[in-house]
Amino acid sequence: MTRTRPTSKSRKGIFIIGAGSIGRRHAANLATLGTRVSVFDVNQELLNTVCAENNWNPIHDLDFALDQNQFDAAIICTPTHLHIPYAQKAVDAGLHIFVEKPLTHTMVGVEKLLVGLKRKGLIGMAGFNLRYEPGLQYIKQRLDPDRVAFAHVEFGSYLPGWRPGTDYTKGYSANKSMGGGIILDDVHEIDYACWLFGYPDSVLSTFGTYGSLDIDVEDVANMHLHYSDKIVTIHSDYLQRRYTRSCKICFRDGYSTEWVFGDHVTEYTEAGENTYSYGDRFKPNDMYFNEMKDFLSCIHNGTPPDSDLENAARILKIALSAKKEVPGL
Repeated sequence: MTRTRPTSKSRKGIFIIGAGSIGRRHAANLATLGTRVSVFDVNQELLNTVCAENNWNPIHDLDFALDQNQFDAAIICTPTHLHIPYAQKAVDAGLHIFVEKPLTHTMVGVEKLLVGLKRKGLIGMAGFNLRYEPGLQYIKQRLDPDRVAFAHVEFGSYLPGWRPGTDYTKGYSANKSMGGGIILDDVHEIDYACWLFGYPDSVLSTFGTYGSLDIDVEDVANMHLHYSDKIVTIHSDYLQRRYTRSCKICFRDGYSTEWVFGDHVTEYTEAGENTYSYGDRFKPNDMYFNEMKDFLSCIHNGTPPDSDLENAARILKIALSAKKEVPGL
């Protein structure tokens, strides 16, 4: 992807809440885009270290900083179970918000947040970076959902390898109380399935803890999204040491399209086989960079994002329904 700067910069700056790996990534990309970056984290030692290393402005008192009207927007990058409390604080302070996936781990507080955003005329965007993956964008531009008979979506990645240098059993992914489990952690696949095919009429699922990771959440899940004219299956797991992320779409006429993350899309058509290859120029950070560029454009132009929080709430409800924690859709 080609990196281009937005036509306007953040007037006051962007406030990153959470100095973990994704918070640092967003902060670095925003700084590259010419935005003044401030960062808050409850871990003061981590906060001071990352801000000193990157010349970012450390925020030690969250409430005081929000009261000072210093920012245009807040990026919420905390553990999942803290997303809504911090997002609500930002909205109450009149800030546009970007919330990392998933929106939260229950439906509690979601409606209040959405109502507050709408009442104040604020932008709310969710962090579904796969919408910026070149192969999925290629499919989105060419796909006619009405032609689809079925699709199979898969994601598998070994949880202990996600965040090198940390104890994976202590992180939010591995703990139910913090919103962990592969279904919520992998809402990316649910989101892009809905982005490509539309929202399902119902969802069925099977899931459980089958690996040897010593965690209290599901590490394998199979979800079945039912539509009136198609079925989409999603397999997700924390177990595969060989990273896999792919999608196969089969059309009513028997032809198909296959995508492999970060590498290629192959279309099998009546005219023959066609492959769109981009692996030699794919850089994962470009997805996040263009995501931040879009967020800046939305808040400066007052245009709603494609990946808004209303969509994030619907994706959350599908995930919670798959976890059997809320009634059906």
